[in-house]
Formats: sequence, structure tokens, C-alpha cells
Amino acid sequence: MRKVLLRWKFSSLRGIKEIDSLMDICDRIEVLGHLSLGPDGVTQLTEVKLKEGRELAEISDLSSFTVLEMHEENDEGILASIHCTHSLAAAAIELSNIYVYPPYAIDSVNGLELRIYGLSDSISSFLSQLRMVMPPDSISVQMFKNGHSSEYDFLTKKQMEVLELAVNRGYYDEGTDITLRELADEMHIARSTIGEHLKRAESEVLKRAVEEFPPIR
Repeated sequence: MRKVLLRWKFSSLRGIKEIDSLMDICDRIEVLGHLSLGPDGVTQLTEVKLKEGRELAEISDLSSFTVLEMHEENDEGILASIHCTHSLAAAAIELSNIYVYPPYAIDSVNGLELRIYGLSDSISSFLSQLRMVMPPDSISVQMFKNGHSSEYDFLTKKQMEVLELAVNRGYYDEGTDITLRELADEMHIARSTIGEHLKRAESEVLKRAVEEFPPIR
């Protein structure tokens, strides 16, 4: 197994078909999760921060993206389901034994950072296709040992940040009155976003904890 971290500077994304057009509409679009996969693309739960004067429906004018439903809107952005058929998504779907790990985001400051996991041959095939359509600025490859990499990198940086904040603020303490809204306000992100990060972090931590349980006799 391999874990690969891919990074693109925002300047490197300019000029790439559909991505360039998408970023003319959005300041930031974050994929919080994959709702469904199909032969024609992936349905993504996204949080979209539009540029001033632009509308969510404009995303559907692009050939690789279709807005399916807007769930809620606040000062942080719009929570929406979007169907994506971009070649990057199609390449990942066509290959077995590979997983693109959300959350990931494209924004006008940090560009794009993407984590993928899978078998070595599948990763190599994916990277070969990727270099033709969206060559990354950097590729970091890590081999797994005994199914794991290091102690903490099964969590994304954002998942670690929100989980650490929740623990430090007593969110998990018995009888606590700390709410998701308070945690979200402190991190300056939407309540739905921090909720999704916490849910995924909790799931990964619990799965890892169970894997480390001694055999039950």
C-alpha cells in the first residue's frame, strides 16, 4: 500500500480546462465527502465560497460539474451536492484499489492538496494519467508498514486541528455545554464543515483504536 500527497499551487491550476473556469466562479470549493460513485462520475458534498456577484447555478454551466442540490447557506459559504465528471475524478473511478481521501479543497490562495491511498500499481497508473491532464507541483509518496504509515497521519491536518480543539475545549466531557457552533465560530468555519471534519476524525480514530485492541479470548 502507498499513501501519496499531491500538491498544486494555485498558479499551476490556472489554464487547466474546467478548473480554471470553476475558479473564476469560486474563491474556494471544498469537497467534504463523496456521496456516491458511478461510471460517469462522483457526487460530492461540497462547501462553496463564491466570488462576489457570482451564483451557484453557474457551476452547472461547466461541462464537468452539475449542481444537484443546495442544502444550506451562511456567511462561510454554500453547502451543496455537486456531480463531478472531470477527468481527474474519472481516472480515479476507472482504477480499482485506489481511494481519493476527502476533505480536499481548491482555493485562490493555497491551490489544491490531494491525498490518495491504494496499491502501488494502481497509484502508478493514476499518477501517469494525472501527469497528462493536471501535472502536480509536488508528489510525496509514503509506503505503509503493517497497513499503517505513521502514528497520526491517518488523519488530515484539518481533522487533527478540529479534534484537538474539541478535546481542549471540553466538547467530549460529560455534561459539557460546548456546542459545535462555538467550536465553528472559534475556527471561523461553518458549523456543518466542522461537524463533518469531526465525524470523519472520530470514525478514523475509533477504527484505529479497534484495530489495536488485543485479541478477545
